[in-house]
Order: sequence, then C-alpha cells, then structure tokens
Amino acid sequence: MSAYLQAVLNTALKEYEQQTGIALANHPLAEYLMNCNSVEAVYAVLRNQAQAFRGKEKVLQPINGIVSRLFAFSAAADLGLAFPPMTAITTGFAVLLSAAKEANRDAGYEALFDIFQSIEYFLNRLDIYSKIPSTAAMTEVVVKILVELLSVLALTTKKMKQGRYKKFIKKLLEGDVDHEVTVVVQRLDRLTEEESRIATAQTLEVLYSLVQNMRVVMDDGKALVDNVRGALEIIQEVASDADKSKRDRLLKDVQSWLCPADPWKDYRIAGELRHKGTAAWFTRGSTFSEWRVSSPGSHLWIHGKPGAGKGILCSAIIQDIDAMRKAGLASLAIFYFDSKDDQKKDLRGLLSSLLVQLCHQSDSYRSVLFHFYEEHSDGVQQHPSNDALVGCLMDLLRVPGQAPVYLILDALDVCSTSALPSPREGVMELLRDLIESQFPHLHICVTSRLEVDIHVLAPLAFRSISLHDERGHKDDITNYIKFVVNTDPTMQGLEANDKERVIMNLVEQADGRFGWVKSQLVNIRQLPGQTKV
Repeated sequence: MSAYLQAVLNTALKEYEQQTGIALANHPLAEYLMNCNSVEAVYAVLRNQAQAFRGKEKVLQPINGIVSRLFAFSAAADLGLAFPPMTAITTGFAVLLSAAKEANRDAGYEALFDIFQSIEYFLNRLDIYSKIPSTAAMTEVVVKILVELLSVLALTTKKMKQGRYKKFIKKLLEGDVDHEVTVVVQRLDRLTEEESRIATAQTLEVLYSLVQNMRVVMDDGKALVDNVRGALEIIQEVASDADKSKRDRLLKDVQSWLCPADPWKDYRIAGELRHKGTAAWFTRGSTFSEWRVSSPGSHLWIHGKPGAGKGILCSAIIQDIDAMRKAGLASLAIFYFDSKDDQKKDLRGLLSSLLVQLCHQSDSYRSVLFHFYEEHSDGVQQHPSNDALVGCLMDLLRVPGQAPVYLILDALDVCSTSALPSPREGVMELLRDLIESQFPHLHICVTSRLEVDIHVLAPLAFRSISLHDERGHKDDITNYIKFVVNTDPTMQGLEANDKERVIMNLVEQADGRFGWVKSQLVNIRQLPGQTKV
C-alpha cells in the first residue's frame, strides 16, 4: 500500500482512538488478525468475541460476507493478506462485539445486525472489483471508503459504551443523523460518486482490452472459441455483479423510504405458542385446500371471539403457504395488525409491508416497486399517498406470468375505528377493491373478531368460518388441556379421577377460547395440592 494511503489510514486510526479510547493498531487482536490467512480464521476470532450473544450466528452472518469480500478484493488487487485497512476493519468489528458483550446489551443484537448488514450491502461492490484488473485509482477510493466505514464502527462502539447505541443506529440507518455522523455520511457520498466514475472508466478499459485480446487470437478470420467464450463470460459476470449491486442499493433505499414493519417477528411469536398438532384439522381439510387453488375470488375470512386462537391458526396457515413459497410455487406476504405499533395499525403500514415483502420474491415485482419509487420519491424522500401505494399494489398484481400470491392478514379487528375516516375503513376499502378486481392468482386470508363493519366481508369471501362452530377447533382445545394436565409437573400429584375433573371442567367452560384456557391453566399450576381440583 502506498505511503499516501498509509497516511490516510493512520489519520483514521487516530480519529478512532479519539472516539473510543482504543489504539486499534496496538489492540491484542490486531496482530493476530493480521496473520490470519483465511476468511474462516478471521470468522473464528470474531465468533469467539460474540460467544455471549444470544442468536450470535445471525449477528455474524453479515460480517462473514464483509470479510469474504475484503479477502477477495485484497487478492485481486495483489495487496496481500496483511492488507492494513482490512486488518483495521476486522479488528474494529472485534472491538465492537466485545463492547456489546461487556455492556451486556442483549436487546441491541437486532440493531447491531442491521448496521452490519448495511455495511455488507455497501461493500457488495467489492464483488465486481475482485473480478477485473485493479487500478491504483480504484484501490485508493476503496481504501478511503473502508476508512470511512471504520469511522462508522468507531461511532457505534462509542455509543455502545455510552448505552445510546440503539437510538444512534436507528438514526444512522434511517438517514436521520446527528451532527457527529453527518460528516462521515457526506464523505461516503462523495467517495461513492468518485468510485462510480472510476468504475465506469475501468470497466470500459477492461472491455477494450478484451476486444484487443480477441483480435490477437484471430486465426485466418476465425477466433478461438474458448477465448471468445471466456471473454464474454467475464463481461457477463461483471455486468451481472454491477446490476446486483445497484439493485441491492436501490432496494435498501426503497425499504428506508417505506419503512415497513417486520411481520415475521409476530409470526415466530405466534408459532412458539402453537401446541403441536394444533390447526392440523384446518390445514389438512377441504376448505383450506380449495382456498389455496380456487380462482378467481379465493378469499377466506376466519372469525372468532377474543382469545379464540385466531393468531395461532393464522400461523399454521402461514407455515403451510411459506413451504410453497420456499419451493418456488407461491409468493407470500403477511401482516399482523397491532394498535400499539404505528407501523402496524393502518393502511399505510399494511401496504408498505406487503409491497416490500412481495418485491423480494419476484424480479418483476421489484421492477414495479423501483419504478414507483423513482416516480414518487423525487429525490427528496417524500412519502407517497395511500392512494399511490394502493395503485402500486394493483400494478404489481397485474404483472402477468407470476406465481399465485397469498396475502394473510391477522387481527384486522384491532385496526382502529376512532377517526373519520378510520384506519379500518381504509383497510376494508382495499380488501373490497382487491376482491372485486378478481385477480385470478390472488388468495386472501383475513382473521378478526366478529364485528359488524368487518362482517361485510362475508358475502364477498370464498368462505367465512366461525372458529366456535368448528369441531376441529374444539378438539384442539380439549387436546391441549389434556396435554398440560397430564404432563405438567405441578399436576402430577393429582389422582387420575381428579385430573379428569379438571379436564372436564375446563372443556365445558372453554367456549372455544384458547386464551381463557391458558390463563386458567396458569392459575391452576400455582395452586397447592387438591385445591387444583
């Protein structure tokens, strides 16, 4: 590495020390990481720093991708395994992981994952430069970018130590940065523009060189096929990597713009509450099978009293359809309404989430959303209207030749009716429009309490189901009660006939309410001896 770039790195290391109080070059792990000769060796060091983390594998996944790209670029540019900026970055990650561990910031793992993933996305560009001959100009701009990313790690480490990391990371990822970060972001923007200009010139130079090489291997007017094929494969690979890097950056911009909720966290929670075998009566039944394949107008409404277990049934439906999605047989978007979460309580939150989920599953859907973003963001990050978002979803569903689309919405009843027009009215209007549009490949499932305004869905739906009228639902509750009474350690002191009495009383009073049954069982567990009966 040139003396100039070494000086740039040294300045960054001094700034890092000022921010964190840590001399990164003299850190005990720095020399060890410098001598690591593989991605696996570096990953092992970082994994060791994350031993105390719950879910550490998820936190480290982006770091593994970052290290892999750094190694590949270093090798392609003939910079050696001890490439100083790479050592500085990996040591910076180790220090940050250690700071999180020492501060016992369990709740910050998701935030750390987000920032690590953002850095990984940002460094996707290194995949391209690892496949074409490097130049001094490109090496210089990449080193400067790595130096700025080191500044991001320094600020994050500093905030972690201060206990202010979650708010800082949220602002950083959303672009709502404070003065301390603004300078870093502005420098990264300038470097990215410079990088783009150099990359364009470098790619043209490579293409020109390839054409010249083709001419050299011409023999009596006939090119050697292997050389031509190899050149074309390189061109195609470089173009593909550049396109993927651009798409990844644009997708990140769109997600930041729409700021969608992550409904899969709610799905995982509901799935953990589901007793083994619960809802199998439905997912293996004829109604569900017909709903999955009927066209058009394949729309299902499932309703029940509070605590009936609608969310648990919904998780079983999602699990079944998600298996189809993973097999490439369907597109799936889910949503859990939550009146306590601003991202999950109205039409905007619903539409933003559905659009982003679907665009991850189809290149055609992604193109529709990217075009929508370019039309409505206008470079100033202005938010689109609800009508515009509805129009985008309709455009997306009109794309021909796509797999069946399944939209599964849970707890519509918690969507508020307090305003005029109310958030729920907006969602209901969307559902009516979707159903009446009769998209042949669209399947909608909605769960809710039985409320008057939602009941208008009944005549529009392919099937309307009341959980309390279903034999399978009652059997699920009975089986759950029997399982808990017969296996819970606190109830094993009861005689067999006493257990039967507890089971019978709960079954008779359950009235289709899973929630009530669970609360009663929790209370019974805490009672001493025979008072359980």
